[in-house]
Amino acid sequence: MHKQARIIAICHPKGGVGKTTTTMVLAAALAERGYRVLVADCDAQASASAWANAAPELKPFPAAVVNLSAYAGKVHREIQKQLDNYDFVVVDCPPGLDSLSPQSAILVADLVIVPLPPSPADLWAARGVKLLIERGADFNLALKAAILPNRVVRTSLSNAIMRELAEFGIPLMSSRLTNRTAYQEAVVSGVSVSALGRDAKVAVDEVNALTDEVLGLLGEGK
Repeated sequence: MHKQARIIAICHPKGGVGKTTTTMVLAAALAERGYRVLVADCDAQASASAWANAAPELKPFPAAVVNLSAYAGKVHREIQKQLDNYDFVVVDCPPGLDSLSPQSAILVADLVIVPLPPSPADLWAARGVKLLIERGADFNLALKAAILPNRVVRTSLSNAIMRELAEFGIPLMSSRLTNRTAYQEAVVSGVSVSALGRDAKVAVDEVNALTDEVLGLLGEGK
């Protein structure tokens, strides 16, 4: 019998940290492994929808994308309507601590991923989503959360922040997404990273490692 979809919410209260990139590369990788995947685009900027709409006409983006930005605090109800139709729902949450969509998504999520570039401003802002996760866990007892180091670069400041992340209070993922042009190229072309071919091999490896780790966290590993 088909299990209900697992829900992965991608959250951070600050814009520009890579929520949509994380959402779309993960959703595409899951779909390319044969899972039925829905992206719930909850951001009014609709970047995930624009990414999918940029896909070539004869080769659509591998995951379905639906815009739920108008539902705000009722996003969880709309997601729950789709649980029998998909294996995974990946939620691209909007920025802003006052936004109701992340709070709503966390209520029903199995896993919250916090993309976090190694910068002081992004780290400070992430404290807000930590509070949201802690509050959500009071209602959603099965909720898991993890920090995904994103746009990682090798600098002394980056290394210092990475060490601080280990003490943040949310588990740090072992996978990383680094600062590579392949991710921007995928956005412009409306495709998955793997569709870019051999030139994107390192980015593909990063996304595969992320996907493996996410599946493991959800008990869906090999």
